Amino acid sequence: MTALNRQQSRRVDHLAIEHLGISSLTLMENAGRACTDAIAVHQFSSVILLCGKGNNAGDGFVIARHLLTREIPAVIILLVNPDSLSGDALTNYGILTKLPTKILFVDETNVVSALDTLDTDSSMAIIDCMMGTGGQGIPRPPFHQAIEWANRQPAFRIAIDIPSGLDCDTGQASVPTFQAQQTLTMVATKIGFSQKAAKSFTGNVTVVDIGIPPS
Repeated sequence: MTALNRQQSRRVDHLAIEHLGISSLTLMENAGRACTDAIAVHQFSSVILLCGKGNNAGDGFVIARHLLTREIPAVIILLVNPDSLSGDALTNYGILTKLPTKILFVDETNVVSALDTLDTDSSMAIIDCMMGTGGQGIPRPPFHQAIEWANRQPAFRIAIDIPSGLDCDTGQASVPTFQAQQTLTMVATKIGFSQKAAKSFTGNVTVVDIGIPPS
């Protein structure tokens, strides 16, 4: 499959749901499990997931659950009020709350102090599940501070679908943009990834199969 822009990525999901009958929850489950497979290959000692409120965050919630089944310690940093979650992201968040998963709630008033309490090292991973392909423009607080914090850490950085702060269509990076060493992107690579400036933010790009036939 060729590279997709933002609108085409949404269209692929729509076709899978409306024409193939694959539920959006199934797509999110497939994405989260496939990403977990790729993450587990690294044999990280533990994982920190930075999560917003959309489908990108929902993927993160699924990843956290599958890490738990593999006995890989994970901490969810939720950068929004849980009341703002909806749809499939809310469903998967609700599942997580019933499991022994550590969830840390932060906002722009305490994000820096909360994140600075976390000890990180090169054996760990920080996973970007903040904005996804729909993200445009400069990341607002507390995403702004979370990205800056992540970029300072010695941990291995992985973006889910696209690094937060990077424009899916143009490949233009905002200040700040999550500096991933690996990007796990769904269905097909994104058109902005082909831009030379984008490569320092995407790192190694791996296309993740979520069960949508290429045709």
